[in-house]
Amino acid sequence: MSGSLVRRLRKAIRGQVLAPHDPGFATAAHVFNTRFDHVFPLTVARPVDGADVRDAIRFTVPQGVRVRARSGGHSYAGYSTLSDGIVLDLRRLNRVHFDKPSGRVTVGAGAQLIDLYAGLAPHGVAVPGGSCPSVGIAGVTLGGGFGLAGRHLGLTIDSLRAATIVTADGALRTVDQRSHPDLFWALRGGGGGNFGIVTQFVFQTHSVPANSTFFQVRWPWPSADEAIDAWQQWAPHTNDRITSILHLNAGGPASINANGQYLGPAGDVPRLLAPLLSVPGATLSANHEAPFLAIQLLLANCDGKSVAACHTVNAAPGGTLRREAFNAKSDYVATPLNAAGRAAMIAAAEAPGRGSLLCDAYGGAVARIDPTATAFAHRHPLFCIQYYGVGAGAGWIDQAWTKLRPHVSGRAYQNYMDPALTDWQDAYYAQNLKRLESIRVQIDPHHYFNFPRAIGR
Repeated sequence: MSGSLVRRLRKAIRGQVLAPHDPGFATAAHVFNTRFDHVFPLTVARPVDGADVRDAIRFTVPQGVRVRARSGGHSYAGYSTLSDGIVLDLRRLNRVHFDKPSGRVTVGAGAQLIDLYAGLAPHGVAVPGGSCPSVGIAGVTLGGGFGLAGRHLGLTIDSLRAATIVTADGALRTVDQRSHPDLFWALRGGGGGNFGIVTQFVFQTHSVPANSTFFQVRWPWPSADEAIDAWQQWAPHTNDRITSILHLNAGGPASINANGQYLGPAGDVPRLLAPLLSVPGATLSANHEAPFLAIQLLLANCDGKSVAACHTVNAAPGGTLRREAFNAKSDYVATPLNAAGRAAMIAAAEAPGRGSLLCDAYGGAVARIDPTATAFAHRHPLFCIQYYGVGAGAGWIDQAWTKLRPHVSGRAYQNYMDPALTDWQDAYYAQNLKRLESIRVQIDPHHYFNFPRAIGR
């Protein structure tokens, strides 16, 4: 981008515009995953509100300049940055405003999950979302939004009541069930970056108990087969106040455990977890009851930290969490894994390398919505497998993914975006793909909002 264009962008918007020679540009350019530290945009702009985002798009579209929006910067494939365009960093659009009479919360697209949880906790309410504290609300919502209250409260999109979006024609639109209902449908699971830049969300909140419980069950590795089977038969069907994740961990001696959140008191947990605890060698290694916000901090690996400290370094004042390098893939499991499927999981965890198989239990409220009612197609699987590794090379993840091929559904979670996935259109969107493609053509006929996994490329 020429100096002239930078100067004109600075005149076009009220927010800060950082060029490569400006102090702080490198920090502003980086996303959460350090694997993408080599990618530097032409400039990083930080709009101050939705109108500023609109003005930025009204400037960039006629210039033919490519744009990527960034909320939390956690895009698994690094699609919240680019080397030949502008990053619109939405961090200043982070207001969380709760309206008590309606029970609704208005959230800026740059708000991070821990700030949403903290803002709502004094009111005894919550919006379901993920456990990673610095994930932006925009990314998690637009792709669906699974988290550890999901089986009781649903996905994040299931609480969404309206969104404000800037489209390629420079319009700032509010969409809901009455106004632009097709676009509202698409935003609930169609993935970030496809239809425009969402600047604000309105969610219906849900009452949560004053205290919740974090639990963890561990098993000896020789019991892994029985533990996997016990978990998969139990987790998608148990009391929907429980959402849990099964972990098979590689890197040194393989290990297996399950943890999760129960929206209730710790005293109920041994009875509710009886099928898991009946596996030989099982131990209830954690059964910790605490105020709801404290449990969210614990789930975020921020136990003992303040809310301010539970942010990424340089991403927010007081942040102490380090950025990470990670690789990931995903699959869905539609029917219980047979002995061969369970053996494949065990063999994957025993293979040399570092990484984890993280199995997110579905069912409950997630499954009570029709797969075509929103753009999120994955309503009926038993669980999602995330192949994930901090510091892990792609090799361990690829071998695990390959071993599970005969035993999974062929679908994948769009929030765990995988640039190596070939049949990604069907894997992410299934029967909803054609409608999504039609809406994309209507709302962005020239496909200005584009990236390597964009709908309708």
